Amino acid sequence: MAIVAICANTREFLPIDWGSIKNEATTDPQHIKDLVARLSAEKLDTALTYAERALAFYGQSYLTQDKEELEVRQMWQHFQNQDMEQCLTCAKHILETNPLNLDALRMAGNALLAMSKDPLKWPDVTEQDAKHYFNLTFRIYNTIAITGDGSAEHPFCVTKVSDEYNFMRVYLNLWKYSSQALIGNCDVFTLEESSEYYLQPKIYFDVTRVLEIEMMRFP
Repeated sequence: MAIVAICANTREFLPIDWGSIKNEATTDPQHIKDLVARLSAEKLDTALTYAERALAFYGQSYLTQDKEELEVRQMWQHFQNQDMEQCLTCAKHILETNPLNLDALRMAGNALLAMSKDPLKWPDVTEQDAKHYFNLTFRIYNTIAITGDGSAEHPFCVTKVSDEYNFMRVYLNLWKYSSQALIGNCDVFTLEESSEYYLQPKIYFDVTRVLEIEMMRFP
């Protein structure tokens, strides 16, 4: 699980061309499905380029159109109620629809980790079972990280608002912010503190896809 410090002027970025990805999802959806299968496999296909990882992650959003979102809410409710079996069942069902859903990957890992702590109730569950899901989340975090540096000029690209929080908290260890504002197509957080992985006072997320989905729901 690789985490790298996000520093301007020291990294190459992979800007996301939303129009091109949408076109690919329309004209050759099977290509995206094949890339998703390779990216979500238990053993990572190291031949996958970052451009292919990006096409898999961002293209998958156009294939599912966020239709798993209602079940995501149910999954979180099960987790809050400490019903780990139902949480895991929900997460796995979501991943059948979208194998790259960050919320479902995180919750599957968290539920299995919690279950592994109670061997009397779940004797067949181990921490190793959770590790697979956590590894998958970091493949996606690494993909988001390559799209920018969090600046206004090079925002990180996401497909869901929850991706922003997952990326900030789990990947960059950023937990406190004083404000959040939508500026153009960017969701901007003013941070109260930095971390060893991110030193800037603000972090920008390109929410083009998030806004597009909202327009579909509320035309």
